[in-house]
Amino acid sequence: MRLGALLLALCSFAAFAQDLRERALEQEKRALEQQRQQQEKERSIVEEQRRELASPAAPRKRDERACENARISYQTTCGSPTAPKYRNPGCRDAEIFLRENC
Repeated sequence: MRLGALLLALCSFAAFAQDLRERALEQEKRALEQQRQQQEKERSIVEEQRRELASPAAPRKRDERACENARISYQTTCGSPTAPKYRNPGCRDAEIFLRENC
């Protein structure tokens, strides 16, 4: 009789422990899902702000005088267009200035 009661108690405890485990796993899944949704909302807000920053407010007008000055500076610093002095840091700066203005 005692053995039967003991076996019945062990089986019920095992079933109860299994049920507790399943509840804990389900609760953790819900917590992870909520965390994922929160991160997704934050990510979408950040991406929306990036789009606003990435789009230019107004197209930049080309300044002919600045473009001509950049072209002259580039030719003076880098030399011939067929054999420019690319290793010269001044040449690289002049090329960047030319690309920004023209």
